Amino acid sequence: MLLELRIQDFAVVETASVEFGPGLNVLTGETGAGKSMVVDALGVALGARATSDVVRTGAGVARVEARFAPPPRSAAGRWLRDRGLEDDDLVVAREIAVEGRSRAWVNGRPATVGMLRELGEMLLEVAGQHEGQRLLDPRAHLDLLDAFGGEPLQALRGEVAELVGRRAALRAEQRALVDGERERARQVDILRHQIAEIDAARLQSGEDEALAVRRARLLNAERLAAAAGGAYAALYEADGQAAVDRLGQARAALRDAAAVDPALAEAVGRIETLTGELAEVAHSLADYLQRIEARPDELAEVENRLHLIQTLKRKYGETLEAVLAFRDEAAAALGRLDASEARAAHVAAALAGVEADLAARARRLSTLRREGAARLQAGVERALASLEMGRTRFLVQFATEDDPEGLGVDGQRLAVWSSGIDRVEFLISANPGEDPKPLVRIASGGELSRIMLALRHVLAEAGGVPVMVCDEVDAGVGSRSAGAVGQLLAAVARARQVLCVTHMPQIASLADRHFWVTKDVVDGRTRVRIRPLNADERIEEIARMLAGRRPTAIAREHAVELLTRAGRGPATGARGVRGGKP
Repeated sequence: MLLELRIQDFAVVETASVEFGPGLNVLTGETGAGKSMVVDALGVALGARATSDVVRTGAGVARVEARFAPPPRSAAGRWLRDRGLEDDDLVVAREIAVEGRSRAWVNGRPATVGMLRELGEMLLEVAGQHEGQRLLDPRAHLDLLDAFGGEPLQALRGEVAELVGRRAALRAEQRALVDGERERARQVDILRHQIAEIDAARLQSGEDEALAVRRARLLNAERLAAAAGGAYAALYEADGQAAVDRLGQARAALRDAAAVDPALAEAVGRIETLTGELAEVAHSLADYLQRIEARPDELAEVENRLHLIQTLKRKYGETLEAVLAFRDEAAAALGRLDASEARAAHVAAALAGVEADLAARARRLSTLRREGAARLQAGVERALASLEMGRTRFLVQFATEDDPEGLGVDGQRLAVWSSGIDRVEFLISANPGEDPKPLVRIASGGELSRIMLALRHVLAEAGGVPVMVCDEVDAGVGSRSAGAVGQLLAAVARARQVLCVTHMPQIASLADRHFWVTKDVVDGRTRVRIRPLNADERIEEIARMLAGRRPTAIAREHAVELLTRAGRGPATGARGVRGGKP
């Protein structure tokens, strides 16, 4: 449900805040007052295209913010949970700068306009004359019919989609096995050569790094030996100057003094520790000198080994580990190729089983759809009869598509999609004797408005989006039919929230909340105001809609009668009627 819409510096709206309620919310006002601007602003908040022209003259940024309370199990609720954006309410906001830049937020987090558009499709449907609505799009008709069909049908559709995916995967594998035999043989030769080349090298993880260190030692053996020998001599062998000897002298000099002043004992201890550490260093240098030697033959071996490893790296991976991983992957691929003949038989058997199961389920799905279509047709025609279109016939047309490589169903080869084997389109015959036509080819705006309304009424409880916005769907509808249109809108509003921009007093009288839109000029600037009407103000506005800018007492009495009949006004007469404007 849409809870609130805030508008700032949008077109001629300086600032407005509208709190909507459940059921039927109606916006009325004189022609040109800016009623449709509310619908436009809501559309922009949910990702509709917007240019800098929407920024109010003199302002730098237009901002629109909409607050919703989506049902927890709704598509929008799942969308928010999947992205970690769930909150008590859903708040979408968008700013359009005068330079054309656009920014968007979902629950306070930056978002893209595409994300707003995704949410908008789950939250809101805008109904108007000859718009690109979902109900006019034949591609959406199958989804609408399936939603009307209920959970068993939708569950079966999910099973069909899963089987279609499995069939596609098995067919792709089968084609690869059958069509790729020559390529398979070539791949087998390549993989065996690659595996043999890597295996022959008998690589060890980390070997290249160890060889690089060994190579550096062999190349610099003389310099390393000289350095280690010099260090050893400085520590242990220098005549009268060895570091160990000097530390011994310092220890001897301090030992007696420490007996006099205990403060020197710490220094004596630290010298003894250093003496031991230097002795260990000297011994390790002596060991190193014994191991270090120039060996040209070993250097050549190391160079050759490193060259081999580098060659393998250029072919198979940047690191030794990558080369070894490549070898394992090649072995796995070779195993799959070697088993391809057995796999081909297995795939053929699995494909036959999946196709038999899919054909049975697709046939059952089509049967359930046709049963649902019969109920939908009857429901829409009843609704049309209530809208004084009793002669109009509504038809759900089914079709299939031949496909030589398709699914075998009842002796035919039919194209199959994740939705099954059916193509569906809603058709209308507005007059007896006329052939049914697609909805988009209905010429009369009034007829189309009523047909759309009848469809929405029947589909309202079949998983539709929670908010329906009707932007003057009563256009082209005569006053005689307006009451029926209003009753049907009120019926839709019992299942989901409806926002309706209308010029018809019969529709306005049925509203659960009535908003008045006015346009004034203040200090040379045009400003639009939107506010809810109380009971007395509502009588006055409906009277204006009946009689024009200056309603008469008779118009007020008629307004009271309309509201009373709708259960929205005084119990009797014209009690509470005021002569002032809303």
